[in-house]
Order: sequence, then C-alpha cells, then structure tokens
Amino acid sequence: MQNKDYYNILGVQRNASEDEIKKAFRKLAHEHHPDKKTGNEAKFKEINEAYQILSDPKKRSNYDNFGFGYSDGGFQQGGYDFGGQGGNFWDFFGGSQGRTGGAEDLFEMFSDVFGGFRQPQQEEEDSKGENLYLELTISKKDLGTTKTVEYDSFGTCDECAGQGVAKGYKIITCNTCHGTGQIRYTSRTAMGMFTRIGVCGTCRGKGRMPEKECSKCKGAGRVKAKKKLEIRIPENLENNYNIVIPKGGNTGKAGKMSGDLVLNIRIK
Repeated sequence: MQNKDYYNILGVQRNASEDEIKKAFRKLAHEHHPDKKTGNEAKFKEINEAYQILSDPKKRSNYDNFGFGYSDGGFQQGGYDFGGQGGNFWDFFGGSQGRTGGAEDLFEMFSDVFGGFRQPQQEEEDSKGENLYLELTISKKDLGTTKTVEYDSFGTCDECAGQGVAKGYKIITCNTCHGTGQIRYTSRTAMGMFTRIGVCGTCRGKGRMPEKECSKCKGAGRVKAKKKLEIRIPENLENNYNIVIPKGGNTGKAGKMSGDLVLNIRIK
C-alpha cells in the first residue's frame, strides 16, 4: 500500500477550485493519453485516479481529512474496492443518481481527447488555410518607399482548380467509413472494453474523397507557390510594426478560404 499526493499529481494547490482541477486534468490527460505520441499509460492512469478523487466533493473531503491508501487491490479506508468488492464501476466514477461530475466528466474528457463527436465534415468546412508570419527588416532610407516582399505559401492548384480531383474523375463517398467520416475503434483496458470514435484515415474525416487524386497536388487542392506582395512603407513608421494582410496566407485545402499574412516590419 502506498500513499499518493493527488494534488501534486495534477499539479494544483490543495485549495484549488473544481474548475482548476478539471483544467489541470484535461491538460495532463491530453498530454499523456496512451493513444498520443507523448502518451504514457501509467501516468495517464495515475492522473485519472487523482481526478476521480479530487473531482468528487465527498471523496475529496475524505481524502483531505483522512487520506486514502491505494494499492493494486483498490482503495482502502472507506473507499470503494474497485477490484470487485464494495461498489461497481459507476460508484467508483461518481455515481449516476442525478449528480454531475464523475462519469460525465470522464466521458467529456475522452470526447475532448479524441476530438469529440462533432462531425469531421463540419470541422473541414469551418477550417481555413494557415496564417503566415513574416519578418521584414528595412533601413531608414526605405521609409516612404514601396517594397516587394516575396515568400512561399500554398496556393490553389491550377490543375484541378483546388478540388483535388484528377480530370475526368469525380468526388465519391468513402468506402471505408461509408460517408460518415468516422471509424469506431474498440480496445481492451483495465476497465473493460472501450469503444471510441476516430476520424477516418482514408478520407481524413471528410466522408467523401476523389475517385482519383490530382497528380499535381495529391488531392490536397493546393500546391506550394511563390507569392509577391507590394508594401507601401509609411514615412513615419515605428519600429517593430505589424501589418495584417487578409487572405495573404496559405490557401485552405480543397479550395477552402485562405489564412492571413502577418508582416512584422523592423527598422535596422
């Protein structure tokens, strides 16, 4: 049996609010979830264990007043024995009799980790190209003149007009996810079988895909290109000045809206 400092595990103070505990848990859960590149299964289980105690007012009060001993056999000193005696799964995760937190928070966390249950197609439609950030260094003699800025960015593919489809072909429904953009994954965990919904890798969550991809842009609808931009430098420009050029950034995939260009001007 070993004693654990749940506050230290989540990196919060002992007087932390419920919101602070939840934010700390979500941040660490995102970072250490086993399905992520930075994942650590042992750390993730420890974080989850700490959250289940500190997110429940009653369990937190017992922990603050008496402490909990934890071993592989489960919680002792009045806690639930998750190994099979004295409480079931939903008891352990906060009960289900008309109270919030516990199981609901667990579901909400997993929903955040795996991108939620929002339709991937909607995410694609709402997205736009990436913003670009450039730095331009000029001398004082350049003030009041026009400068030409050249930079690399993604532009619309002229071969497929940004659609990502080869000529003579069309957009079809994905055969892997049958148009849903989602795939169900089932895995075995310490808590039993767990099913989650992930983005379809074949169509990248769109539900639809080119019957044959454009050979020039590989289906992305955009290609790397050089852009030129003429900037009129004010005579009274201050050092370290930012200019935002709307839609001057990367073109979005599949013809989506372009991001912005942020130009930082510095004077030697």
